[in-house]
Order: sequence, then C-alpha cells, then structure tokens
Amino acid sequence: MFYMLNDTTRKKRLLDISDYLDCYGFRSSYGTTFKWFRGSRFTESPPEPFEIKLLPYDAANPDQAPLIPSYYDHKIVLMRDDLIAAMEAFGVDNLDKYTVNLTDPDDGTVYTNYKAVNIIGVVAAADMGKSQSTVHNSIPLVDVSFDKLVIDEIKVQDLLLFRLAENLMTILIHESLRNYLLEKGFDDIKYYQLDEVATP
Repeated sequence: MFYMLNDTTRKKRLLDISDYLDCYGFRSSYGTTFKWFRGSRFTESPPEPFEIKLLPYDAANPDQAPLIPSYYDHKIVLMRDDLIAAMEAFGVDNLDKYTVNLTDPDDGTVYTNYKAVNIIGVVAAADMGKSQSTVHNSIPLVDVSFDKLVIDEIKVQDLLLFRLAENLMTILIHESLRNYLLEKGFDDIKYYQLDEVATP
C-alpha cells in the first residue's frame, strides 16, 4: 500500500517562494534548465548551497506558527537531515542531496540541517483501468489529473519512495516506510491515503 507524501497540514513557518526561482529550474553552463520534478539525476550539479529564506513570522497570520517542519514540498523538496537519515536507515537509496542555507529573517538564524532533495525514480504505476482520471493531450503521463488513484504495486517492485510518471508532482511513499517514520516521530508530514485527495 502506498500513500501520497506532502507538507504537513499543521500551521508552520512559511517559505519565501521567491527564493525558489533558481532552485526550481537552475540553468547549467550549457543553458539547459533542470527540473527537480523529473525524477532523474542532473547531468550537472547545481550551485551549492541553496540560499532559501523563511517568510518573516507573523503571529496574526492564521496560516503561520513557529513550527519549522522536517519536510517542505514547494517547487523542490526540502528535508531535514534527521528525516533523510531515518529514510536511508530504512533502506531508501534514491535521494540526491544538495546543501541548503535556510535563513530566518527575523533573527538571522541560518539552519544548515536541511537538504534540497532530488528524488530519483519515476514509475508508471497507476492502474489506469481502475483509477478515475483526466488525461491531458491524449498522453497518460506527466500531468494526468486523478480523482481516484489506484496503484499497480507489481510495477513498483521494491521502491519505497518515488515520483509517479502519470503525474510527476505526486510523490508516493510505501506504507512500511510511512509507518517507520511515524514511529520515529515524524508526524509533521502529511501522508495522504490515495482515496483522500485528488492529484493536481
């Protein structure tokens, strides 16, 4: 069984999205733009460290709280080092990691215990016959919109974490890894059951 991995739904510190422009599609020396959501290794390493900021904390903003979670997924995936270590201890071996300076503009604190993570591996694992979906451009890849997503687990083989080829913004996590992370206290991540939420 698989779950969809996403940001916590708890109130938290928000990221300064403007700082993601270079991270989301950095240009190589050859002018090629690399996208983090493609699930493939970069042919060139991006410049490190990535300089990313939190938005200033606003106690009056109902969407904000002091929590800085272990996982962010906006444009690129950010994971705290202890989360990465837990995943790798369980057997995840498909994370390419890049250093990050995450700065709190309120007091100047720089958090260096986060990585920008490129999740390697794309699997066409949707059972399109059992799923309910809208296929764009007549091609059931990249940006299929799912109202109901059913996974053909035979196609996944032994991967614990991967991107779905039919919708590249969807990251799936195996139930065993999800349960392990919860046991280790990583409850500041949202693990959606596949019948709980539709894909973009």
